[in-house]
Amino acid sequence: MKKFKKATWHHFLPYTPEEVRNTVRRLADAGFDMIIPCVKQATGIADFQSKIAPVREEFKSWDPLMVLAEEANRHNIAVHAWSCVAPEGKDSRLLAEHPEYETIEGPEKNRYGNLRLACLNRPEVRDYQAAIYQELLENYPIDGVHLDYVRFGRGFCYCDICRADYKRLTGQELLELSTVDFNPNPAQDLDVWINWRTDVITGFARRIRTAANQAGKKLSAAVFHDYPNCLVNVGQDWPSWVAEGLLDYAFPMNYSRSTKVAAAWVRHNMSLVRASGGKCRLWAGILRPAGMTTERFCDHVDGILDTGIEGVVVFQYPFLTDADLKALSQ
Repeated sequence: MKKFKKATWHHFLPYTPEEVRNTVRRLADAGFDMIIPCVKQATGIADFQSKIAPVREEFKSWDPLMVLAEEANRHNIAVHAWSCVAPEGKDSRLLAEHPEYETIEGPEKNRYGNLRLACLNRPEVRDYQAAIYQELLENYPIDGVHLDYVRFGRGFCYCDICRADYKRLTGQELLELSTVDFNPNPAQDLDVWINWRTDVITGFARRIRTAANQAGKKLSAAVFHDYPNCLVNVGQDWPSWVAEGLLDYAFPMNYSRSTKVAAAWVRHNMSLVRASGGKCRLWAGILRPAGMTTERFCDHVDGILDTGIEGVVVFQYPFLTDADLKALSQ
């Protein structure tokens, strides 16, 4: 296997300091370059000592992110602290105090089912999420922070703010807009709607870029591989982030068990970055399905690397077996 950069997302940190340290050592022994721990979950709970979001009960007496960051620094592994931005689920302080901030969906439902999203079109929601990133940037010896779920739902938000904004922008009703090409409803300018939503999301990415710059730290992001469909589906125009220099690393989520499919997506990702003229580093987000053999997983990684991509980011750490890590270390 050729030399390449290796990173992994880690959704849930262990519940003891020694287990956290063992996680870092295990990755260091396999030659990993970066770990991306999720420290604000989709439920709204914080797995670090936040003063903004509620802290998980198991972590109120110690700080897993601090333990991980200090151990990673000893092993020369970069840490990008990951916050799930828009989701605010059952543990959310934000939605408990302001239920009106939740995305209100219409006929085109969020494909993630009962995942609750806060509407990023609301300044108060953006302020809350940005404050969490500010805590991470100011209080931890980490290399950077990581954007994920920086988007709208897969569908419309019909909250009062979105409806009023769209009416002010276009003079038309958001409730009457459809993204279905052959919908019989009167046609509205879909590009106006796309630009309105992507401007909100890009504006938030720009805000976190500024905060990261001020802290002297990096910014990475998990982004949708399916551009330009993601413009419509989730309001995410990540190639424009690359073009503007908002990201140091882009990790498109090429989550297919098929090497042929995932590699085709990776080539498309690479072409988008080249076309943007941006200079961020591009690593391929890939799945490590729990039932896949190590041999098949390594073949998958090799197929991804054959595209010429610099590195891979594995989703996710708990599925990496000892055999996987031994093979990747070589």
